[in-house]
Amino acid sequence: MPLPRRQFVQVFAGAAVASVLVACQASAPQSAVPPTPVNALVKPRSSGAPLTAVQASSEIALGRNRLAMGLIDDKNQAVVTGAVNVEFFKLSGNTGQKRSESPAVFRSVGGASKGIWVASPVEFSETGPWGARVTLDAGDGSTPKVAQMTFNVQDRFSAPGYNDPAPRSASPTDRDVNGDTSHICSNVPPCDLHTISIADALQPADKPLVVLFATPALCTSATCAPELQAVQQLQSTYAEQANFIHVEIYQYPFDGLHTARTVDEWHLPSDPWTFVVDKSGIVRDRFEGAAPVEELEPSLKAVLTA
Repeated sequence: MPLPRRQFVQVFAGAAVASVLVACQASAPQSAVPPTPVNALVKPRSSGAPLTAVQASSEIALGRNRLAMGLIDDKNQAVVTGAVNVEFFKLSGNTGQKRSESPAVFRSVGGASKGIWVASPVEFSETGPWGARVTLDAGDGSTPKVAQMTFNVQDRFSAPGYNDPAPRSASPTDRDVNGDTSHICSNVPPCDLHTISIADALQPADKPLVVLFATPALCTSATCAPELQAVQQLQSTYAEQANFIHVEIYQYPFDGLHTARTVDEWHLPSDPWTFVVDKSGIVRDRFEGAAPVEELEPSLKAVLTA
């Protein structure tokens, strides 16, 4: 079986530059080493536009979406504050019909200036080309800035979508490595979210599951370790009510080349990812990239009370 294409699309705001990170690995047999990432770092330039919007969601599909984007000003600095509204248009030729609009919220982990703008939930009723008009009100009395962004809506997600069954993967646990979790967790020190596999967590069907796919040691967008901390913070409050699992993106040793079997089974197009799965094993929420506790907790509460 060939390894699936791995495409990493993350937008993060640093102190000076907002970067779209794209790392692609072409399909290759599991016995072969995939090629090194191509175009690993692409820095979009605003070319003088007052505002530039860059898609940060690796894929957008029919139905409900959590649409993420990065915003860059005319000095190529990341925009992390202000009020943002997004209007969505179905495109046909040179025309577009407005279908909906949604506010966007800046979601950050690992620092107030590192994160993505998220409009959620956003519903798309048709596949094909769509456009977004993003309006930023800086709140300082200046004229609002506007940017446009186009994207394609596909018929379904590659990773488990909303209301899809979660793959019952036999993800590695501390028992598989005789307690040496450094073999299944690249965080330093290794985290404690490796006591149960996804398959075992879903088998009793008595607790919801929060599962994080992240590689703290190799995360190109530098959001994996902070996202792990966010999930651990959630665990500290809800450990008795839900199961929490961390799965590494790569096999040990963590060389950034061989993706873990569980990651392939979940068909993840990027990292990090956090999924909230209900007691019956159905994915109820999914978060790509930065998702702080204040975004994760309401989702978990919803499945706890369902």
